[in-house]
Amino acid sequence: MYSFLNKYGQALAFGLGVLITIIFLAMIFTDPETANVDMMSAEEKFETSMFDFGIAVSLFLTVAAAAAMLLFGIFQVISSPKASIKGIIGLGLVAVLMFIGYTMAAGDADHPQIVTAINKFESAQGAELSAGNLKFIGGSIITALVMLAVSFVVLIVFGVRNFFQ
Repeated sequence: MYSFLNKYGQALAFGLGVLITIIFLAMIFTDPETANVDMMSAEEKFETSMFDFGIAVSLFLTVAAAAAMLLFGIFQVISSPKASIKGIIGLGLVAVLMFIGYTMAAGDADHPQIVTAINKFESAQGAELSAGNLKFIGGSIITALVMLAVSFVVLIVFGVRNFFQ
């Protein structure tokens, strides 16, 4: 399976993408609903179903790619655990960093602009952000900023090191 995907995987993925694009465009251009799209009101454009196929296929392919990534990753770790040690350690470090960011994040919004944004989001979406959600969002932002800073420092350090070698 690996050798087949290694040899033909990119061509199959590209071909599948082209085929889905052709089907999607054919569905849009042959749909009588799209002939009057310029004359539709904003509400009618919002409620149109002409893009449903494209959105559904995009969602399916995204979920399929994520599932394949997880399955192949788990298979690789199980089949070769010694070679996967660095990846497992890296994943553990990211999890620890996320936990630290989560514990450091505030569970409430104290800035007036943030409170306004949360209120707009909650009224527009009909959802409520809990303290846990806010802590998770804050922890994710802290984790992303720390990882960005670390990557920037590593880029500079290895750039300088390679310059002198």
